[in-house]
Amino acid sequence: MSLCIRRPSENSRYDDNPSNGPLAATQKAAGAATLSSCILNLGNTIVGAGMLGLPGAFVGTGWLGGILLLVVGATLSSHGLILLAKSATLSGLPSSFYTVAHAAVPQYTVLIDAAVALKCFGVATGYLITVGDCMVDACHQILSAAGDDDGGELNFVERLVLSRRFWVTAAVFGVLPLSFHTTLDSLKHTSALALVFVFFTVLGIVAYYLGLVDPCEGYGDEICIGEIAPLTDMASTFRKIPIFIFAFTCQQNVFPVVNEIKDRSKKRIFTVIVAAILGSLLIFLIVAIYGYGTYGSLMKGDIVLNYPETSNVTIMRICIASMLILHYPLQLDPSRRCILTLVSTARRFFKVRRECEVNAKLIDYVTSSKHSPFAEFSNADNVNPGVNYGGLNTVDHGNENNVGGNTGRVAVQSVLDEGTAVQEKDLPFYVITISFLLFSFFIAMVESDLGLVLSLVGATGSTLVSYVLPGLIYVKLHEPLDASKICAYIQLGLGCFIMPTALYFILSGSDT
Repeated sequence: MSLCIRRPSENSRYDDNPSNGPLAATQKAAGAATLSSCILNLGNTIVGAGMLGLPGAFVGTGWLGGILLLVVGATLSSHGLILLAKSATLSGLPSSFYTVAHAAVPQYTVLIDAAVALKCFGVATGYLITVGDCMVDACHQILSAAGDDDGGELNFVERLVLSRRFWVTAAVFGVLPLSFHTTLDSLKHTSALALVFVFFTVLGIVAYYLGLVDPCEGYGDEICIGEIAPLTDMASTFRKIPIFIFAFTCQQNVFPVVNEIKDRSKKRIFTVIVAAILGSLLIFLIVAIYGYGTYGSLMKGDIVLNYPETSNVTIMRICIASMLILHYPLQLDPSRRCILTLVSTARRFFKVRRECEVNAKLIDYVTSSKHSPFAEFSNADNVNPGVNYGGLNTVDHGNENNVGGNTGRVAVQSVLDEGTAVQEKDLPFYVITISFLLFSFFIAMVESDLGLVLSLVGATGSTLVSYVLPGLIYVKLHEPLDASKICAYIQLGLGCFIMPTALYFILSGSDT
């Protein structure tokens, strides 16, 4: 028997829903987002740094294998989104990864939120790495064209703009004004602007493939175009699978879409999912096929590293950097939501723990005195749970329907919690946002291998978020064994197979 406050009953399993905590204002802003806003935000969550790694992934899979993996990846990602959207309605709205996980697998809720937060953090960090690389190359070309980079000693400004760390720092300040929005819908104009930069980037890739611009300019006698193959060996293919999974990962933002979409219905939600996936697939196919077709097997992990340092490529690099800065908040927002629920859960845990200690001390005081009329209850085993002893309520966790009186506990606890209510709303939001930016900044300053980042994040976080969690959550919440549940089992099984297999091939050796 535990002398503590009542834990939520089965009928009140959503009492600790984040909508009752610091995310209340965000999640109660439901019904305002238009269909186009939802498609823009979900589509832009998909189209990011992963797009830049797809031509390099085709080197490991071949063009035919790459196309097949893109189509399969798009199909499975859309299926995962649909499973999570259905799970959101089954668990109750407003929804989040926390609410659906709490409804399906409550014992793993904290781990799931942590995994989603880390995955989004890894993606956002990859964005900063790419921005730094793109801007350094762009500035190097500009200085060369201006004759300021002729091999002589560089002045302070030139050294500064050719520093990757400077541009990573500038990128963080660039995303700062966009990092404090409380709804996904408020980022719709940012997403629309990002699509403009995506369009110019795709246009440049196609122009180089068609020969409108020389892709080998500046290479001299060095060979710049390698072999183009339809298929490769199994090891190389498996090593690249996480990049395809990573490219379509956007499941963390399906919950804000479900919460905020206007005139919410299954048809409108499915329309958002299908439109976002198909639009992203079209962009990915163009970038991957034309990028791989330009340089073949000599394509690097990040496509922009292949192109010559010309004014045309400089414009492409600036477009890519601008696009990723605008995409950064789409990764920060879901990560912050998850971290806020983790913080809220931790605070509730310690609050309950304090209440338990207060109850135990008060009961010890009341029952320990030999003159006390409650002395007969000095043995905790003799305390009758749920009975009000002079305003002090003892509640047995084994009896979830017992609420009893709790006047004494509330009075004491109100003193302990005095002055902390405001922090529940504002302080955690700002602290978590700034901490996210700082940690992402520090990692991007010391890590420059985008290919490794994409592979590891894809093999772990993206596989978990795109395949494992949608399948697991749906099979737990959807009781009838029908076609949709069987498909969810397949999605879950694929995720459990891909994650360790891809990790093994990534860590066992280098690309061939």
